[in-house]
Amino acid sequence: MKVSLFTEIQCPDGSVSTDRLNELIEQAEIGDRLGFHGLWLAEIHCQPRFSLLSAPYVVLGALAQRTRRLRLGVAVNTLPVHHPVQLAEQAAMLDLLSGGRMEFAAGGGHPHSRVYECFGADHSVTHEILAEGLDVIRRAWTEPTLSFEGRFFRIPEVVVHPKPIQQPPPPFYLATSSMAGVELGARLAANLMLPVHTRAPEQVTEFARAYWDGLKRHGHSVARRELALLVPVHIAETANEAERRCEAGVMSYFETIAAVRRDYVEWLARRGVPPPARLATAAGQQMTFEVVRARHAVIGDARSVAAGLKKLAAATGARHFLAWFNIGSVPHRWVKDAMERFAGEVMSELDG
Repeated sequence: MKVSLFTEIQCPDGSVSTDRLNELIEQAEIGDRLGFHGLWLAEIHCQPRFSLLSAPYVVLGALAQRTRRLRLGVAVNTLPVHHPVQLAEQAAMLDLLSGGRMEFAAGGGHPHSRVYECFGADHSVTHEILAEGLDVIRRAWTEPTLSFEGRFFRIPEVVVHPKPIQQPPPPFYLATSSMAGVELGARLAANLMLPVHTRAPEQVTEFARAYWDGLKRHGHSVARRELALLVPVHIAETANEAERRCEAGVMSYFETIAAVRRDYVEWLARRGVPPPARLATAAGQQMTFEVVRARHAVIGDARSVAAGLKKLAAATGARHFLAWFNIGSVPHRWVKDAMERFAGEVMSELDG
């Protein structure tokens, strides 16, 4: 079982961006020492309270110099708002800087952050762009000269440089929160990432089953593919202490994302623009901590956290967790303590 770290770096009112970045650097160093598999950073634009990570490759380049073992990637590269050759170059450069530790995940990103409008992208063709863009990136990494003629991208004979150290390059992950995205991931034979924090447990199980069935239907090897689950995690000596330490910080995330979504819908209405179809499957509803704790996170003592993750793995076939310790405004000291406890008391249980 793999356990990686994940963050979006929320910046709630009163926080200082440089402090949040320095906290992340320290958390990455701790994760590297403790034996976590990787570290994934989000890419989110145009929402300063929601996330600091508008330039994740800059941050990952810095982290590559402060870590030695952690795999490093963007979860997710919002491919529909980028040219795929540019992403291929950035990810390959990260691979060089990190000594071959780059991972790559793509997706449509948060549909309510105004990023599509900012960069002039089209919500309605998100999945089509993802499929074509990933094809371009794979060719850019493996072919001496890249020529491509597609619906969205037309690329003359160019040399994309540098190439990743890893040859063959690592498999792609596709992140999604919709059944259409699951089908795309299965068709492309990509590894899949699913969010536990914004989907009901029965939805996550349904998506996982559809992914494994879809791989078989499209003639792909199930054994060679991987399902990863993104899940908020907090652990303390007792379950009550874990809940007390993380409740306000966890809920600040859900309050912020709900506010961002409301603002986006109202902004579209003022402009006379209908909401994109993808918004129907997006996160953003207001939830109580009781609901989050029971259905969208794994919070407790070592025994209950291990049991919760094992339950998710058994229900979905997941073999990789992206543990989100610093969600929202959970204090840095409690994030570090939870990471230490997890590594010391839970990691070995997950392989049992």
